[in-house]
Amino acid sequence: MIENIRKYTGLMIVVLVLLFVGLVFLGDGVKNSLGSKPAMKVAGQSISQKEYQRNMAVLKLPSALSFSPLSRETRVLASHYLGDAIIEDSRFSNPGSIVGFMSRFLQGDSAPGRFVANRLNVQKAGLEYGVTPSNDEVESFVENVLFAKPEGGYDQQAYTDFIKNSVTNLGGTKGFNEYIRDLLTSQNLAKLLGGGIAPEMETIRALYNTEKQIITAEQVTLEAAVYEGKITPTEEQLKEFYEENKANYNSDELRSVSYTLIAPNWDNILADVTKVKAKAAKTAADAKAKAKQEAKEANDAIKPAPTEGPAPTEEPAPTEGPAPTEEPAPTEEPAPTEEPAPIEAPKPDEGTPEKADPADTGSQGDPGEPGEPAAAPEKPAEPAVVPAAQAVPATEPVLVKPNIVQPSTPTPGLPNAPVVKPAPVVKPAPPKSAKDQLNAAEKKTAVDALNPLVTKLFQDLADNLGKDFEDLTEKATYKVIPTELFAKNSPPVELAKGIQNNSIGSLANAVFLLPPTGDPDEKLSDPYQTSEGWYIIRLDDVQESVPLSFEEARTKVSVDLKKKLAREKMIEEATALHAKLVAAIKAGKTFEEAAKEAGQTIEKMPNLVAGQSFQGRFFGNPAFEPAKFTNPGEIAPLTYDPSEEEAFRSLIIYVAKREITKDEQYDTQLESAFDNLSQQSRLIAFENWLNDRYNESEVVPPITDELQP
Repeated sequence: MIENIRKYTGLMIVVLVLLFVGLVFLGDGVKNSLGSKPAMKVAGQSISQKEYQRNMAVLKLPSALSFSPLSRETRVLASHYLGDAIIEDSRFSNPGSIVGFMSRFLQGDSAPGRFVANRLNVQKAGLEYGVTPSNDEVESFVENVLFAKPEGGYDQQAYTDFIKNSVTNLGGTKGFNEYIRDLLTSQNLAKLLGGGIAPEMETIRALYNTEKQIITAEQVTLEAAVYEGKITPTEEQLKEFYEENKANYNSDELRSVSYTLIAPNWDNILADVTKVKAKAAKTAADAKAKAKQEAKEANDAIKPAPTEGPAPTEEPAPTEGPAPTEEPAPTEEPAPTEEPAPIEAPKPDEGTPEKADPADTGSQGDPGEPGEPAAAPEKPAEPAVVPAAQAVPATEPVLVKPNIVQPSTPTPGLPNAPVVKPAPVVKPAPPKSAKDQLNAAEKKTAVDALNPLVTKLFQDLADNLGKDFEDLTEKATYKVIPTELFAKNSPPVELAKGIQNNSIGSLANAVFLLPPTGDPDEKLSDPYQTSEGWYIIRLDDVQESVPLSFEEARTKVSVDLKKKLAREKMIEEATALHAKLVAAIKAGKTFEEAAKEAGQTIEKMPNLVAGQSFQGRFFGNPAFEPAKFTNPGEIAPLTYDPSEEEAFRSLIIYVAKREITKDEQYDTQLESAFDNLSQQSRLIAFENWLNDRYNESEVVPPITDELQP
């Protein structure tokens, strides 16, 4: 080997020289080509794996931003970029949701590499059309919208924490700023490309008015559940249905996870809140006392001083004379009272006294003359004479009935003694926990305050590629809790909790969205906020579903077939009934009369409206949709709720009257509806333009799965 090296020394020197010259003159081009394999191509431009990953990393930005509500002033500022609809739309009330909405303009479909290609085409078009935002515009959007305090103004601390804890995952500060610039550029391009296709205001007004109607209607409803109870499928029908739908009958997929809960120390939170409230109460009391004192002093200052007059003449003291003789008070002569005879106890040899005849009882129910007070009960005692003053009380005593129940059946051999009911035992209410003593806003503030700690832990887990979940979590002083295998519809109690600021729903839903295969970091969920705190979940095991035999699936097959047959029967009868009622209305009968003849009960709906909003979501009224375009005096088209394929009821709706309602918010809401549709038009125009650019760019998408985020 050494001999060969010596033999070709001259050739090796020439190669090294050429390589050195290439490195000097080609610079990073050679280094990149040697050190980074191309991931995809856009318009002939190669995108390295590193660049591809950096571009895709920013898709996690919405979850890294705050979900605290922004002030109206901040949303007005954001509307300069996103349109006026964002001011009133509750879907875009925080930085995370705003960026999530803006990123829709760049994402397109889910084809691999589409997002990266769209970013490059937007960057190029922004320069061509001159709509790329300046550095100052990017900085203003970041400070005044994305990192604005809930009450308004720039939150420097939140931005510092973000740069420290989260920006590394997003390609660094440069990558973050570039992405914000691309988002703003896409908004500018959408306005430019879609500016000429805004809908006509009169068309929007007509559509808006249909949604603002109040309809007076009557309805007949047929319920599929009524038909289910009348259907009994045969064994042959069940087996046939099972064979036709065998793919639908599988066991539940089961999953097990390990999770950690980052929760506030509720005892400390309650103590802090109590101190703040006490301090505020003391401040308010001091301010009230001070105001009261100042008012008193002000009143005293304006009171006129008393006028001084001559000193009053002192009267001479009266001369003392002999004290008058005090006359004795007149004494009332007591009314003559008849002295009663002494009451004697019965003598032992006299035996038991005779029982008095009930007919001779007095007004008190005891033997005696009518109208006379009852005699004292007889009891063995020494003979004694009772004075008159003690024998007759001045006022009749008030009798208080004890809580006594006489037994219905006397017990043989025992006196019929009264039974006293025991007093009911009142259990004291369990003491409230520290968490339960806080209101909803205080709890949410406490959970929101954990954001930096959660971000730090998640960053450590991400840097470690999802490995050492237990070690890193316990090092951060949090517990890791493993679960048994569970189905999506029967999760552990902790994982049934709802996720806040997210459309996923529950933690269990998030578990079943994690990929069953992949690297450890892919099996790690994002941090999810709940009312209890923040959850980070790792998928541990998956037990896939398997086909069920007919016997195993028999119960489910029976339920499904009964629903199908009941739905078909309901639709058949609803169709016939609808035609019958329409004919009756045309013949001059009222809807109520026609329905009664058909053996149906009507439901009156005097105030049928489009629906209502609840917690930021709109819930439509299924009866309103077919009725809103139906002329008064007619029956709307037959309607199935929620659809004909999955109907659980059929609606036959008669429209008696329709009227448009206008309130003080009419014009504002109409303008908002116009802005929303205009924004949708711009988005559609921009997406079509992006699609054309994508096709023109002859994109070579990434092939390997490991490049996916």
